[in-house]
Amino acid sequence: MSISRDIATAFVEAYGRTWNAWDIRGFCDLFSEDVVYVAHPTQETVTGRAALQRYVEKEQREQGEVAVRMGTPLIDGDQAVAEFWVTATNGGAQATIAGCLIARLSNEDGRCNHFREYWFDIDGHTDPGPGWGT
Repeated sequence: MSISRDIATAFVEAYGRTWNAWDIRGFCDLFSEDVVYVAHPTQETVTGRAALQRYVEKEQREQGEVAVRMGTPLIDGDQAVAEFWVTATNGGAQATIAGCLIARLSNEDGRCNHFREYWFDIDGHTDPGPGWGT
């Protein structure tokens, strides 16, 4: 079954907004209770919303202050794909996180039940190039 553009856009926008504000409760509420969240193939996989909350709390400590930009989602069936571009400052150290997410979304409530992301860490604050996020 295909998800609507409205569901995909709402998820991607809320994902970026809650990450940007470190609204951990709001962020975790975007996901089902039994979500499988694959945080980069070389990092870790967490299962369930409680484990996701602990993961995001760890990320907040590591990333510090963030400015999150989200690209326009692409939709295929029940999956939304979107780029993200994040500048982070933690303890004076500046970094950029450029990546992409793949979220399987429910048509009933818009929550994600399976999530994967891939990203690159870049030293300093950089801006995305032309055509990013489209």
